[in-house]
Order: sequence, then C-alpha cells, then structure tokens
Amino acid sequence: MQRPIKLRDRSASDHKGTFGRVLLVGGSRGMAGSISLSSVAALHTGSGLVAAAVPDLILETVAGFHAALMTIALPEKNGSFSGEAWTSLNELIARQDAVGVGPGMTTNNGSVAIVEGLLRQRETPVVFDADALNVISKQQWFDDDTLARKQDDASVVLTPHPGELSRLTGVPASDGDGQLDAAKQWSDRLGVTIVVKGGPTRVIGRGSLDEPVQTYVNTTGNPAMATAGCGDVLTGVITSLLGQGLSGWDAARLGVWIHGRAGDVAASAISSAGMTAEHLVETLAIVADEMSD
Repeated sequence: MQRPIKLRDRSASDHKGTFGRVLLVGGSRGMAGSISLSSVAALHTGSGLVAAAVPDLILETVAGFHAALMTIALPEKNGSFSGEAWTSLNELIARQDAVGVGPGMTTNNGSVAIVEGLLRQRETPVVFDADALNVISKQQWFDDDTLARKQDDASVVLTPHPGELSRLTGVPASDGDGQLDAAKQWSDRLGVTIVVKGGPTRVIGRGSLDEPVQTYVNTTGNPAMATAGCGDVLTGVITSLLGQGLSGWDAARLGVWIHGRAGDVAASAISSAGMTAEHLVETLAIVADEMSD
C-alpha cells in the first residue's frame, strides 16, 4: 500500500488560494448527484476553492450538497447544457487552476461544445470523465494527433472505465490486456495520462513528454467501491490534486491511491455491501492527511 508520491506539508502561512481554485463541470436533470459528488470530493481532497458549473435547472439541488461549495449556473435546454453554455463557461476557465468535466453531463450539443472547448485550450489542466469521454469517442477527436498535447501544454487526464475505454479505442472491455496496450499507445501518441479504472486501477502516462510511457498499478481499493458514484468521486480527487499543482501523472497516481485508501477505510467502517459513494467522499476528509504524513 505504498503511496506513490507525497504532498508537501501545509504551512501556517498558507491560505485558501495556496491550495487551488478548481471547477467541476457537469450534471443534468436527474443527474445532479454525479457532479455534486465530484465537487465535494475536491473539497475533501484539500482544494481551497471549489465551484460546480451546472445547468441552471439543477443549481439549487447541487448547491444544497455542501455549504462550502460554490455554484455557477450555465444556460440549459431540457435539463442539460445548451449550445450557449460554452460561451459562458469559457470566460471562467482562465481563472481556474484545474477543471474536471463530464459527470452526469449527457452528450447533447451543448456538452459537445464544452468538451471541444476544453480540449482545444492548452493553459488549464483538465480531467475528462464519464460523458466527456463519450463525447470524445462519438466525435472521434482522438483518432488523429490534431489535439495531442505538447511539452508546454497543461495536463490532460482521462479516467475511463472499461466500457468507456472500449468506446474510445475500439478494444472490447473483455480484452483487458488489449485495452492496456491501446491506452499506452494513446498516452504516447497524444501526451495524455490515462487512468484505466478496474481491479486494480492502473495509471498510464509519464512525468514529461520526453520520457517513456509508464504504468503505475494502484495498491489500494476494494470491491465495495464498485458502486454508483465512486468514479465521480475520483474525478474530483484528481481535479483537486491538479489544482494543487501536481502534474497529470502525479495527480492521477496519488489520486487513485487516496481514493482507494478512503474506500478501504470506509468499507471497513461500514460494510462491503452497504458502502456508498457518499461514505467514500466523507471518508476522504478523514484520510486526506495521509497524502502528506
């Protein structure tokens, strides 16, 4: 259960700006919980300021999840982001230290515009999860190298489960080794870090684009985490660590480690069958100091 890297200790002179301003983007009618879990997870991982940018229809629902969570209403249509949402969101991106996008978002035209905009900007680190990955696969944006990251570009982290990875790469979810090989090729070609979720979760990437692609095998986590919302929590964790200044490679490795560690503690305290993503996100606040102890 060795921790892959260590966060620096917090100092008495630190303030909330020291620990990053992050933005989580997602949610839709009936899916307010997904983006809320991601956002609260970022708070519990140590971010100084966390905001959730959501369709206006679900703003009050998301705001009710945590008193410290800021919320931003974006234009919506039929409960999902409208085509005008990216214009409003784009004005916010430069002020963020990291962005996470996808949980509960749907794959409508408004979501397509948001994902494309975040892919094309290269200054702010971004985690792409859930429906953001489904948008990428539908639009086939990674089928060539047009959007590949360069050495000085901000980090991009993809967090697919086997089904999402299958849609991205065309390799069936039943072919685990084939999916890992495809993820390595994508990471090398596109300059992105890929978190291949599963038992165990693997992180594929590198600290610098002039280094060879590596695979980190996570040592924490358990089957109790195979429940709705735990992936949304991971999105918030990695986004938080990016916002605290870690590279995509380091944020993903430490993120899956502390996410699994929280799952281990929560399952032990609750039960394997009864643990939920809410137990996981609350336990994050208890174990977060293990990233720096």
